[in-house]
Amino acid sequence: MAAGLLCVSCKPEQTVAPVDDSCSGSKCVEEAEAALWEGRDKEAREPLLALCEEDSDAFSCFRLGDLYRDGKGGPKDLAKAAEFYEKSCEFDYKEGCERRFEVARDQGDTAVALDYATKACEGGRPYGCVAAGPMFVAEGKKEEAISSFEKGCNLGEASSCSQAGDLLYSPKGSNYDNGRALSDYISACQGYDGHGCLQAAIFFHEGIGTPVTLDKAQSNFKSACELGVKDGCRNEKLVAAAKGRQAVLSLTTEAESMEVEGLQAHAISCRMSSQGEAALREALTAVKRRKRSLDACSKDGAAVKVKWKFENGRVKEVRSRGTRKRISCVSKALKKRSMPGTGSCEAVLLLGDPTGAVEAWEKRVAKNSTK
Repeated sequence: MAAGLLCVSCKPEQTVAPVDDSCSGSKCVEEAEAALWEGRDKEAREPLLALCEEDSDAFSCFRLGDLYRDGKGGPKDLAKAAEFYEKSCEFDYKEGCERRFEVARDQGDTAVALDYATKACEGGRPYGCVAAGPMFVAEGKKEEAISSFEKGCNLGEASSCSQAGDLLYSPKGSNYDNGRALSDYISACQGYDGHGCLQAAIFFHEGIGTPVTLDKAQSNFKSACELGVKDGCRNEKLVAAAKGRQAVLSLTTEAESMEVEGLQAHAISCRMSSQGEAALREALTAVKRRKRSLDACSKDGAAVKVKWKFENGRVKEVRSRGTRKRISCVSKALKKRSMPGTGSCEAVLLLGDPTGAVEAWEKRVAKNSTK
């Protein structure tokens, strides 16, 4: 056969187009969703990364941050998680701001934590407002804290309303601030926050930031009671029994610890006609005046749980634990002391040698933590 003749049996070479394994747009979304749904977290990282970095998709950045934070589909990497939460926040997905706050908080970076909690709050996330408030308080920025809590309140977070009220209220404060506090407490109560109902009731009963209105006081005490606040139940009955007159309220204030002029007390709880840190401090100041006599009851140092009741300024009953001699000594020391008004208190008092007393308290804490 001549060389110039065509070969009719030969097939031309076929050109195969290269396969594009990369994803873009809706294809990335489909791949990421399928991988996440089927638990193939590792395979979800690449399409999420493309969506986040190429398409500036805020939700994809957020989900990628979660994968790095939780170590799903690869090693746990908080730096990477923070990076993608920041992008999510920057792209206006405010839950990403919340997550960035959490990472910074857990790492002890309070400046970054406050920055991102504030961004979340300003973006309409009540959780961010509630988180930012205490950090502003810790920095001594009371007005910023109140503003943050009130933003959370306006976004429907009832506990944030109560916290705003607590910061605004002062026994010697202006009618404006106390009236504003009352408004916040009422909002909290309407959001089913028991503390808000209780505080609103006290304000109406005592005429704080508003005229005395006993029917509103009783109604709010009842609401607090229905929300599980024991002081609400107790004081609703007291107001009802007073039959249109102001009652002597019975209000509980608690604190983990407090030191008053050298007297250290832990696990403190008082029920009195007044409420708050100032009321606790006043009650413990009365105890402090007998500290020398109380120290003599446990010279080597002890953490002594003491309960005492008082009426019209006089201590009527004292209970404590220990030897009969120590119980008698503590009772005798406190009964010589006048107390503010009528009520009852209990606290663990550190008495005697300071080192021995602290050691006794630490042993008590360790023992309770194992129960």
